[in-house]
Amino acid sequence: MNKKIVNNKILILIFTVLYLAFNFNIVSAADIPKPTSLKYVNDYAGVIDNDTSNYLVSVGKEVEDKTGAQITVVIINSLNGSDIESYSNQLFNEWGIGQKNKDNGLLILLSMKDRKWRVEVGKGLEGAITDIYSARVMDSVAAPLFKQGKYGDGIKQVFSIFADDIAKEYNVKLDKNIKVTAPDTNAEDSNKSTPIIAYIIGGLFLIDLLFNRARVTKTLIQLIFWSSFFGGRRGGRGGRGGGGFGGFGGGDSSGGFGGFGGGSSGGGGSSGGW
Repeated sequence: MNKKIVNNKILILIFTVLYLAFNFNIVSAADIPKPTSLKYVNDYAGVIDNDTSNYLVSVGKEVEDKTGAQITVVIINSLNGSDIESYSNQLFNEWGIGQKNKDNGLLILLSMKDRKWRVEVGKGLEGAITDIYSARVMDSVAAPLFKQGKYGDGIKQVFSIFADDIAKEYNVKLDKNIKVTAPDTNAEDSNKSTPIIAYIIGGLFLIDLLFNRARVTKTLIQLIFWSSFFGGRRGGRGGRGGGGFGGFGGGDSSGGFGGFGGGSSGGGGSSGGW
């Protein structure tokens, strides 16, 4: 092969890899994560223990069942250069926390590497949880515990306080001891690696295409096709076994507590750090 052609292909490969890496970082910085099946607690940084998580889910569900309001905790690793107010507002509105036309949602957001917190309040709860009040609760209750590394304790306490405030607004009383079976989140954890795997496969395909005229890729495609063809013929007499439980497809595929209600936030709330 001509040396000049090889060098050109190497340059193309380098620029392609750099382009993919650059765009991957942009997407990671700008993307808002999807809610987990736990709904009321979305810990993407892995700082909350199971007992605390179960408590938040139990209280969050009780609040929603009795008032329609929705409280959720979101913990991320980093804001990636974004300001926490803009990030919080975007996440709140994209998820639709609270009920539509009532806007009775409450978001407690923590960014671990930035050591920042944000309480975003829907307009329907601004009377019960004012900006000044939410800041006072976070600064006096949560921040001291966060400084000690007791993130679960801090979140649990402020979550409980805000839940009581919402219950009072709706003239209901919370038991805070309702047993709730949380859904399995293992499937969600496995899905997080999907984009990375896709980039790796794409990179290998590109290398094969540039330096081997995609011979390996073509061989793999042929193997997959023929194995599927003969496998399908062998499995064709299997009867109805593969169609089990298909009638439940209209439900919540995550097995969680349903989605948010389409609420929005006008930007009310408070921010701080620890």
